[in-house]
Amino acid sequence: MTFDPSTYKYEFFTVSEIQEGFAHVQYTNPKTLNAFSEQNWKDYGSIFARLDAEEDIQVILFSSGVPRSFSSGLNLKTAANLFSSEQQSTAEAIKDLHVHIRDFQSDIGTPARISTPTIAILNGLNLGLALDMAAAYTIRIAVEGAQFSIAEVNIGITADIGSLQRLPALINNKSLLFQHALLGDKWGPEEAEKLGFVSTVVPSVEAGIEYAKALGAKICEAPAWAIKGTKKHIQDVINGTSVDQGLADVANWNARNITLSKGKL
Repeated sequence: MTFDPSTYKYEFFTVSEIQEGFAHVQYTNPKTLNAFSEQNWKDYGSIFARLDAEEDIQVILFSSGVPRSFSSGLNLKTAANLFSSEQQSTAEAIKDLHVHIRDFQSDIGTPARISTPTIAILNGLNLGLALDMAAAYTIRIAVEGAQFSIAEVNIGITADIGSLQRLPALINNKSLLFQHALLGDKWGPEEAEKLGFVSTVVPSVEAGIEYAKALGAKICEAPAWAIKGTKKHIQDVINGTSVDQGLADVANWNARNITLSKGKL
């Protein structure tokens, strides 16, 4: 079935095909500087899962439509209902919040789980939840002037949606990672590149889109199964798969797919 972006109808999200095989998801919620409510993060997870199932899509780009912000994090005004009511016991409140957090983690972590490679352009504010999101993408591009912060400690909580679990595999200076996470301070795109968190720094979102399109065009030259397999097997090792298990898994993957493709590489 041919990819039809018009079937993706979500508030604040637009989905398009910017070139063959390359989907672009843009989030534009300027009143909150792209903060996420519960409905927003549920939509986010749904969009990535649906795009992964599209046979014609081989790469997904995510960007912000708000010049000042990739995401300002969790929408704290809409998060007030997370706290227990007076009618709940402590045990019930803990259970309900645990379920909520796990659902939240699952949706924001969708880009890391799917087999389709993802690219993100990180502009402006990247606070709290934005780092959870960014850590789950395959490739990250920073825009000049961007600000990054694992900001949860500043509101008195531990970051719990993925940044603390994924960033250690992505950042090459663990001491600085601890420092930034414990202080909740801000760091810029040059440091992000130095830490290995982003591939490159570009002057604008528009330049980032052009850079991503060039990457996407090159990626899409390969067979879909080779692209998805490459993403999957690197991600598996990042997630903790041993080298031996990874070798066994990729042997199974290639044996099956090379045979089914009748050796046409």
